Amino acid sequence: MLLKTTLLAGAFSATALAAQADEVTIGILVPLTGELGEFGKIVAGGVELGVAEVNAAGGTKCGNIRTVVADTGGNPETAIREATKMIESDGAVAVVGPTSGEMVALVDLAKRTKTILMSPYAGTITLNKLGGDYIYRTVSSDLGDGAASGLWLTEKGYKRVAFLVQNEESTISPAQVAKEKLEASGIELTDYVVYNPGQPSYQAELVSVLANAPDAIYLAGGQESGVTVIKEATAGGFEGEWLFTADLAVPEIFDAVGAQYINDRAYVEFADADASLPEYKAFEALYQEKLGAEPGPFAANSFDMANLVALSLEKADACTGEAINAVIRDVADGGEPVGSFAAGKEAIAAGKDVNYEGASGPLAFDASGTPAGSYSIQQAKDGKWENVKFYPASAFE
Repeated sequence: MLLKTTLLAGAFSATALAAQADEVTIGILVPLTGELGEFGKIVAGGVELGVAEVNAAGGTKCGNIRTVVADTGGNPETAIREATKMIESDGAVAVVGPTSGEMVALVDLAKRTKTILMSPYAGTITLNKLGGDYIYRTVSSDLGDGAASGLWLTEKGYKRVAFLVQNEESTISPAQVAKEKLEASGIELTDYVVYNPGQPSYQAELVSVLANAPDAIYLAGGQESGVTVIKEATAGGFEGEWLFTADLAVPEIFDAVGAQYINDRAYVEFADADASLPEYKAFEALYQEKLGAEPGPFAANSFDMANLVALSLEKADACTGEAINAVIRDVADGGEPVGSFAAGKEAIAAGKDVNYEGASGPLAFDASGTPAGSYSIQQAKDGKWENVKFYPASAFE
């Protein structure tokens, strides 16, 4: 169902009014339910925060930004149906927020309708070939996630590591890269098991893994399957450490699994903003002020999507997806550095080219519409995730 209200209980209700002649529409297409529902809520909130700041600065030359929100449930077919409604019925010039599998499914629709499609967390390496024209993301490729995971596993000094990988687009691609990095470092890969989500039990998949007694298990899985795997491995006697991929980087995992079973033993890796950058610090303060919370994973990347689309509309010669596509690379790289829509709007009005330095970091797009990325490793400590390592983008050059 397409929702013509904002996600955050009316906090940004001005952006969800019925379309007027002086408005331009962006679709927020996210999984608000299902395994990735927590991430979808963070993404929608980050986009809405960015839109609210754009409108508070007077909007774009195409008018204020209006948002329409739809829940995909993580289903690519639902994503296609809802995105089509957004584009054909609501006149969306951009659709932001799809997951990896949804992005891949939507490529043809975006290019056919000349609509911008952008994600803050779709790292799938499939987009390394399909992206770059109407298809963008504010997060780096899973090649980077895999490299960061492989680097961490190597630095930890493990001798024997097992891989458990959910059979989905967003989990297989980083696992493939991490596996290559691991093998190149000389660490023994005791098992590489690909499992299907939705099973009541994964004991059959765990038999060999537990028998080989690895020092650590790399778990690239969704929240529902991941919780079951962790519980069953623990019950089966696994006493080693864990490295989770981004899907498990949520506070809910502690209650779901039992904090006592992962405290001091589990780590999670995900694409993350450089918290030392002034642009991130300004975003963090704004997020805390408006939403009363710390930004979650991919919140900064989501905020940046709204600003990139808005600055592109400000610079473009028309209020269309095609016009945004023609200038978005210029807005992201190559002019006067600006850290907000308001600053960029002022610079563009003065006839200057701009380079939007995002809250999530520099956003210069490569040929596939992907920026370089930085990564964080967090450890389970006292029932919450705490930062223990940060890898800047330069670590992978």
